[in-house]
Amino acid sequence: MLPRITRVVAGLAMTLVVVQPVPTHADEGVGLPTLDEATFLQRVLARSPRSEVFADRKRAARAAVTVAAVVPNPTLSYEREAVPGIDAHDDFVRLEWPVDLAGRRRLAVAGARANADAERLTVDREAWLLEIEARQAYLDAVHARESVARLDAARTSLATMVDALRSRATQGDASSYDADRAALELDALDDERATALRSLAIARLRLGGLVGEPATAYEPSDRLVIPPRPSETSRGAHRPDVDAARARALHADRELTIAQRSWFPRLQVMVGMMSSGSSSGDGLGYVVGIGGELPLLNRGGAAAERSRADARRWRSEATALAAEASAESEQARRELVLRIAQAEAYAAGPAKRADDLQRRASVAYREGDRPILELLDVERGARHAAVRAIELIYEARRAELVLRRAIGRNP
Repeated sequence: MLPRITRVVAGLAMTLVVVQPVPTHADEGVGLPTLDEATFLQRVLARSPRSEVFADRKRAARAAVTVAAVVPNPTLSYEREAVPGIDAHDDFVRLEWPVDLAGRRRLAVAGARANADAERLTVDREAWLLEIEARQAYLDAVHARESVARLDAARTSLATMVDALRSRATQGDASSYDADRAALELDALDDERATALRSLAIARLRLGGLVGEPATAYEPSDRLVIPPRPSETSRGAHRPDVDAARARALHADRELTIAQRSWFPRLQVMVGMMSSGSSSGDGLGYVVGIGGELPLLNRGGAAAERSRADARRWRSEATALAAEASAESEQARRELVLRIAQAEAYAAGPAKRADDLQRRASVAYREGDRPILELLDVERGARHAAVRAIELIYEARRAELVLRRAIGRNP
């Protein structure tokens, strides 16, 4: 056990550290570009390759509506009829125009619009999930930064105490046991810190990757705070993927109607001119006709059955998604409330008591009332309490993101 004066020196060193901490080599974020969450999200949505994919998919769906609305081109043809050896021939110039009396084109346009709405809603859902992913990446970086900060603060205090104890042991004023035991605790802390630093380095690089700069690490500037409790409006989930499934069912209904009208033939009206020439003279005439397919082999039964099955499938999908969204939102809301309460209770209880106990243990050690092992145990407990408090806030923030994902909007 160290003499009283040695403990006083070690305690003073620890006290001075709290007032004026010495710099360490831990802060690798110095000099890195910083980003707040709002700016980060703007850059992700503007620069992510996925954003261009989303825009292209919407443009393609809108173009499909335009294609469905296009009126078919008429057909122009030329024919000559002649018999070898006979000085006579007939020439025909025909113009054929398809006529849609069954309303297939109108139904096809309505179906294409429904399909475009479904694609737009699907893209909106995927864009929202991209934003949630970006928020999660930013939250991971903030959590890693805060964890490293807590470990750095604990290391500064512990390293100063180890230096003081080693100095006394070298001078022969005390046993080296206390210094070695404190050094072992410092080694364990450095291992925790190395893990936290690795997570922070990867999280910083991930921020750069999401904004289109994979080789650049960004430092998050926002603080890690407990989220607000969800409002009552967060109970209802209204997600674009549910509406997208309903729109796809509507598209299948339009296809079903088209298939059910296959019994009505597609007609073509034909007008034209004819020129007849022979040894007796030439003449001009006209040609008028109407034609169409005969629905004998294919009356649309197979296509109707397929469309009917697609419509049932998408309505079932919409019902299932709505039920899942409702359950997920209620569970996520409850979890968020519980995690907020847990984080607040821990900050007001165990974290506060651990900090108070650390100060009392330092005083008791300086006074000679407590051995080094008890002091180190209290130091370790205070360090774990500080890291745990940050972890609980992080878990509450993650629960908030889960709720956003479930309800499809900000709670």
